[in-house]
Amino acid sequence: MLDVAKGSKTDLSDGRYLVRTRSTQPGLVDIAAVLLNTSGKVRSDNDFVFFNNPQAPGVALTSDDSISIDLTAVPADVQRILLTASTEAQSTDFGSVPQLQIEIAGDSQHLRFAPTGLSTETVLQAVAFYRRGSGWRIDAIGQGYSQGLAALATEFGIDVDDSSAPPTPEVAEQTAPAPPSPIQQTPSISFDKVKVALTKDSPSQTARIDLRKSQGDPSWVLTVGLEWDGRGATYADDGRVTKYGTGDLDVYFFCRNEETNEYVVISGDKGHQGDLKTWPYMHHYGDSKGPGKGNKPAAEQVRVLPNENGDLLVNIYQSVDNGAGALDKFGKPRVAIRYGRAGKDGLPGPDADEILVYVGNSKNSFWATVAHIDVQDGVLTVDGETRYSRIGSEKMPGLDAKSTWVRAPKDGPRGRSKKANKGLGLSKYSGMCQP
Repeated sequence: MLDVAKGSKTDLSDGRYLVRTRSTQPGLVDIAAVLLNTSGKVRSDNDFVFFNNPQAPGVALTSDDSISIDLTAVPADVQRILLTASTEAQSTDFGSVPQLQIEIAGDSQHLRFAPTGLSTETVLQAVAFYRRGSGWRIDAIGQGYSQGLAALATEFGIDVDDSSAPPTPEVAEQTAPAPPSPIQQTPSISFDKVKVALTKDSPSQTARIDLRKSQGDPSWVLTVGLEWDGRGATYADDGRVTKYGTGDLDVYFFCRNEETNEYVVISGDKGHQGDLKTWPYMHHYGDSKGPGKGNKPAAEQVRVLPNENGDLLVNIYQSVDNGAGALDKFGKPRVAIRYGRAGKDGLPGPDADEILVYVGNSKNSFWATVAHIDVQDGVLTVDGETRYSRIGSEKMPGLDAKSTWVRAPKDGPRGRSKKANKGLGLSKYSGMCQP
């Protein structure tokens, strides 16, 4: 038997599993399951498996505390199977359930998860089965809630009457599958404070933030953006910008789906700002037209739901309407990745983790890829090596099907004048990453 830790994700090797809740005081916990599509919603109310609806395709309630799952029979449009537990029917909470464990037993694989830190919660998001490439993985969630099952069920699109029994907690983590890897336990969560600045002279161009440190707190926010101080900026001794010229940078966030090899470009361009409700679960706050007011830097940024959505490239385009010239003439341009509890403005607060990647090129390339960002098993990794397009080329850099940076992808977008093309700075905004 393999004990798995909270937040860990483990590859599954069997086709059938029995999931059971156990405690030294039986009868306190009821189990349920929700079948979710790629949007984190049920296809219909029949996708909620509990005592009044004991069966759905591939999922069956076998007792009050156990559910069987046949992964080979789960419909292709089901991305995730969330297993929940509840103490509501027993009028108690999980703080009164001694030595709670979740067991996941297959023919050759037996996992055990012991959720911790529970007290007044009456609902538990226990574990989830989710697709990963051609296989499945198990996510040890262990997140408790005290709001009540009926209220939380509506977040999955389930129509549950208040007098009815168990639904489940808030929107499940979206995961974009990638090729399966050998069965392994994810390393323990790192709660270290991250304050890193990467430059071309840094001994390492890589930095990481463990996104799992939020412990499921929905108030934590992840943003990625580009900041700069103004073209030709000059500085006082205290670092204040005293003078700058006109001109801005265009920022394009190139996102690759690891399962399908599709790509989409998120930007401030009209109609391409993205949506937190659909892949790649990002939203662009809009174009910057120059340095911000009050000596604040210009900023173009996106909010990103911190999930396994694939790869993200931060690309800067500084030709056509902006005029050719070195990127570092725009006043310390830097990519800023921040993660922490939201402040009053809804963005990560002053205590957030922060990775800054400074751009300095002294080159005449039209495009620069400043950062390659990937989230794997809850850990965000930034590759801060700046890479450039061919001199004179308007082709936007991208990724191939193996997640390798490509200077001029086949059939990739080209940069062009926004002024001449109704605010659209690219020739296309979506497509397929080629081998």
